[in-house]
Amino acid sequence: MDLVCRCTLFAVFAIGPSVGYAEPAKTEVVVSSPSKKCNVALKIVPDDQRTTRLEYRVEYRQRTVLSESRLGISIRGHGDLGVNSVVESVENQSAKKSYQQALGKNNPAVDHYNESRVRFNATSGIVWELVIRAYDDGIAFRYRIPKQPGVQDIVFQNEKTEFNLTQQPLAHFLTAASFTTGHEGPYRSDSLENLPANELIDVPALFVRRDGTAVAITEARLRNFGGMYLSKEEESSTKLRAKVSPIPGRPNIAAISRDSLETPWRVVMLADRAGELLESDLIVNLNDSPSFDTTWIVPGKSTWHWWNGTRQQGLSFVPGMNLITHQYYIDFCAEHNIAYHAVVADERPWYLQSRNGYAPGADTNILSPRPELQLPKILKYARSKGVGIRLWVHWKPLSKKLDEAFALYESWGIKGLMVDFMDRDDQEMVEFCERVLETAAKHHLHIQFHGVYKPTGLRRTYPNLFNKEGVLNLEYLKWSDRCTTKHNVTVPYTRMLAGPMDYHAGGFRSVSKENFQARNLAPFVLGTRCHHLAMYVVYENPMPMVCDFPIAYEDQPGFEFIEKVPTVWDETRFIAGEPGDFIVLARRKGDTWYVGAMTDKHREIHVPMRFLADGEYHLERWSDDMQQHDDLNRLTRSERNITSNETLTLVLATGGGCVLQITPVSQSGTPQR
Repeated sequence: MDLVCRCTLFAVFAIGPSVGYAEPAKTEVVVSSPSKKCNVALKIVPDDQRTTRLEYRVEYRQRTVLSESRLGISIRGHGDLGVNSVVESVENQSAKKSYQQALGKNNPAVDHYNESRVRFNATSGIVWELVIRAYDDGIAFRYRIPKQPGVQDIVFQNEKTEFNLTQQPLAHFLTAASFTTGHEGPYRSDSLENLPANELIDVPALFVRRDGTAVAITEARLRNFGGMYLSKEEESSTKLRAKVSPIPGRPNIAAISRDSLETPWRVVMLADRAGELLESDLIVNLNDSPSFDTTWIVPGKSTWHWWNGTRQQGLSFVPGMNLITHQYYIDFCAEHNIAYHAVVADERPWYLQSRNGYAPGADTNILSPRPELQLPKILKYARSKGVGIRLWVHWKPLSKKLDEAFALYESWGIKGLMVDFMDRDDQEMVEFCERVLETAAKHHLHIQFHGVYKPTGLRRTYPNLFNKEGVLNLEYLKWSDRCTTKHNVTVPYTRMLAGPMDYHAGGFRSVSKENFQARNLAPFVLGTRCHHLAMYVVYENPMPMVCDFPIAYEDQPGFEFIEKVPTVWDETRFIAGEPGDFIVLARRKGDTWYVGAMTDKHREIHVPMRFLADGEYHLERWSDDMQQHDDLNRLTRSERNITSNETLTLVLATGGGCVLQITPVSQSGTPQR
């Protein structure tokens, strides 16, 4: 379905005839969502006797969630475009369209909105636009400076956009020490009034009002621009201001664009409950459709031998970065429905480099494999087993040989790569990441980014973007206890609102906090085994890792769930939960539903089966073994038939979880990738 309606309105604002600025608007420009659930109102207000400013207000279910908040951007040579600009015209349009996603949580996705494009004349003579969209699950706006006579380089200095939250909501947020960050830290929860002033607040940031309404602030379609953060500039303020990552070495410039400029969408996601935000495709909808064939893109799980240390005991050979070890992993993948095997590193990457570690040196050569690895034989063996090979690479040497490297990797038969250690989201790095995706698509390579900023929906434009890290995750358990079960049930409501989230899933050595010790080889994980099984349902990720040793999974309870759980979905439903406490999420692939539940503390959860269609279903359940408190790897598995009229009771241990597979009785539960 694809329906777009347009009309143009003029003289929406009253223009002041004597002093040359727009007087307070008698009629606001109001953009309402298709069901009238969300409204955003734009108006010009006087600052003093000679200046005006632009403000907007956001309502959800007739409640003001953002009160009057300033709009504007500063352009070198033109000042703040939100000051003293005069409205030239307003063009309205509505659209309702659906599209298929190669990877996603709802398929098809529905893009349904109302839009107003407000065109302004600035006092400097430049013409610019504010584009506002209202969806039923949030609002978005962006600034545009179209190509115009006499303007070449447009230098974006800073942004004046504010988000003035009402009702002193509870904030769930992550701070960053600087714009140079991997976004890997613990989330904090506190009242808006207690947010630290003059610190960078990462996005997405979640705010839950006293009435339960959830407000999440982030951005979408980040292209040719710096990433956005938030900052509270005064201790007592309820206003958060947008801060854009500056170009390295140019702290007063955030973006430079030729001829025209378009900022990313500034997004306010809205829902009755925080978990309902997880059902939304708003971020993806705000991006462009792909311009290339996507039929070659195949989602699926992947091994990741770096996490476990590649040194497991009890084998008939010496494990390491050698041919026989990777053949062993490939056999494991072929036997257990794992689409990809990753060739990564031990003390050094798979490619030639004399220095230990992952940082490149003067002799780093990403075009030449280490000879002892015998990579051509690994690739030949993988092809014979129907397993795709993926590689890891540091971004810096890749940036110097991007086209040459990707053409070579394609000729080898490589299926995809992890590109790592960017740790920036300024305009230069954002442009590099897009070049990676564009070049990779030409060579039929999928991409996974680590050490990177949050997703902004670009996977719609480049469906070969499988996932991103940008989150403190289970790799931290190799050297600390920072990735706690509370953190695990916080990130779905925060970082994952932006999109797919790679997390180093699949640890099969669960221990309690008291018995935990950090170690690089055969790491422990916190929480029960069912807690970690549930990550494959709860965490959106088209290519989740199965990152433990193959021997760790042999004859182990619960591994059969990992074998058959899908990685992309046709429908997502939030069932229950609260940020930092617990989450229950249901996802459908075809006619089969999967439910994942995770908790920080012991709890009993009642789950109505109302999301099921009529008929009889076969339920397979993996639950915490409540009788075995000393071994968190034990679980119970049960089967029975159910209908949509039933309510299931899930009993979760401290740091526990539960997973369900619900299949129509008439169908078989064959594994799906």
